[in-house]
Formats: sequence, structure tokens, C-alpha cells
Amino acid sequence: MIGKTLLALAAMAPLLFGSPSPASAQKVIKAGLTLPQKTAGFDHVNGMYETFKEEVEAATKGALKVELVYGGALGNPNDRLNQMRRGIIQMSDASEGNYATIYPDIQVLSMPYLFPSEQVAWKAFDGPFGAAMAEDIRAKTGVRVLGWWEAGGFRHFSANKPVRSPKDFVGLKMRALGPVFAKPVEAMGGSASPIAFNELYTSLKTGVVDGQDNATNVFRLVKLYEVQKYLILTGHIYSFGPLGMNDAFYRGLTPDEQKAVSAAAAKAVAYNRETSRKGEGVALEFVKSQGVTVITLTPEARGEFARATQGPVREWLRGQVSSPRVIDDALAAVEKAK
Repeated sequence: MIGKTLLALAAMAPLLFGSPSPASAQKVIKAGLTLPQKTAGFDHVNGMYETFKEEVEAATKGALKVELVYGGALGNPNDRLNQMRRGIIQMSDASEGNYATIYPDIQVLSMPYLFPSEQVAWKAFDGPFGAAMAEDIRAKTGVRVLGWWEAGGFRHFSANKPVRSPKDFVGLKMRALGPVFAKPVEAMGGSASPIAFNELYTSLKTGVVDGQDNATNVFRLVKLYEVQKYLILTGHIYSFGPLGMNDAFYRGLTPDEQKAVSAAAAKAVAYNRETSRKGEGVALEFVKSQGVTVITLTPEARGEFARATQGPVREWLRGQVSSPRVIDDALAAVEKAK
């Protein structure tokens, strides 16, 4: 009697509970992002992931869903990077400085004055050198690099006094988060302090540090124009980020899903680069309108900055990377991309 009852219940299960939903087979790509949704002036990052989401979900007809978690709700960038490595989340907008904590070789791409323009940087990233580094990152960290995005373009120094040559840095206290960003400051006679991003505005306002370096849109985003009088267009380091995904998750996708993810990543990076270029110009005009004096360096002055910083940073890097050849390969890739 009991057996007949169980059989009857099994037969009625679809009617009682419904047939298995297609959503139950849906795969979710969770991406942790730093900034709140619709942050003005930062569409090149959030918009890149939103483009990726739209493209993936359309191409897979919803079999793959992309969940974007904004505003640092999943932790700081280093936390999210490690969550991605462990497969807790599948993607994160961690940038080059964060990746340096798990893959030191990436620091060669932050050598001062390595790239003469954004376009040359893109060619190097999209060419054989970028592909080889992406594969090395995958093999050593478990993160698959789907592309290389621009984090606002070149970094520029700001200060509360005019800076036009390396000697003007002597005695300045500069915020620099990460050793590869601190070395150029130290090479010019300044001191570097690793102040957290959320403490930067207050530290500048109270004089804990005299200046900092970031892309122009970051300068605008956190209202540094309120606490810095001068923005010096040194363009000394190019800011970027790997568009990373947990490799085990990617390998678990079907071939068609992998194709959709890769195609969506290419469109997202293209969107990022175009939007970043437009946004930098808008941000620069805005900070000028707020009373910041923007100093454009002469070619001779840029040469002075390059000579003061390149040698010391390259020498330091030789003790940080897996092989000095990584530095030589990066330099050769840039020459080929020019």
C-alpha cells in the first residue's frame, strides 16, 4: 500500500510542484564592482560591465545571466579579486594595482612613460605580448583575461604648488598606492604614502600628503579639485585593468557559451576604450572650470620626467618580476606597436 502511494505521489509531482523550470539550468556570472550604479563620469567601467551583461544574455537567450553587484558591496578590490580566484564570484573590476598582488609581472606595464599614447597601449595589449601575459595570468592565478580595459587613461600628478620639473618633487609628500606607483615619486626626491582611496580627499585636505596621481576622471570623481590647486599633465603611467573571469567557471561553459562570453568581452572593451577617451576630455574641462590650474608639459619637460623615473623603476622591477626578460619583452612590444 505504501509503495502504491509513493508511486502515485511521484506521478503527481509535476502537477503539484510544476515541471523543472528552464531557469533552474541557468548559469549566473556574478561580477563585483567598485562604484555605485550610474556613477557620473565613470561609465567606462560600469558601462563596460553593463554592455557585457547585455551582450551575454542576448547571445545565450538567457541561459547565462550576468548579475552586477555595485558599490563595493562584495568587499574591496583585493577581496573581490580573491573571491573571483576561488570561484565565489566570477568577475571583478580589479585593476592593475590589485593584480600586482597576485601576479607581480603585470607591473612591467606600469613602467613610467612606457606607452606614448593610448592607441599604442591598446596595440600592445591586443597583440602577442598581451596574449602571452594573459595566458600566464590564467596559468598562475586561475583568472582568465578576456580583454584589457582602460581605467581612465594616463595618470597625472596633482599638488598645491606648481610642478614643472622633477626637482619640484623634492620634499613633497605624495599619495601612491602600491610600490610601482611609489618608485617614480621617490626617484624624484619625494616621499610616497600608501593612503587608502577612501581616505585620499581628507588626507589632501588636512595636509597629510601634498599631492597624488590618478587619471583625470578619478580626480573629478572624488572632487580632488576642491583640495588641489594644480593638475600637472605628466601622463607618466597608463591605467588599465584585465577583464578577468574565473577560469574554472569559463571552462565549465559550453563552447557556444564560451564564444558568447568572449564576443561580449570584446564589445565591452571597445565600449570602455571609446567612453574612457571621451570621458577624460570632459573631466579635464570640468576641473578647469572649478579653478584648477592645469599645467601642460613641454616635450623637453616630459623628457626630464622620463629620464628621472624610468631607470630607477626598471632597476627595481628586475628584482620583482619572474624574469628580466619580461621587461625586455614589454619594451619590444611597445616599439612594435608604435
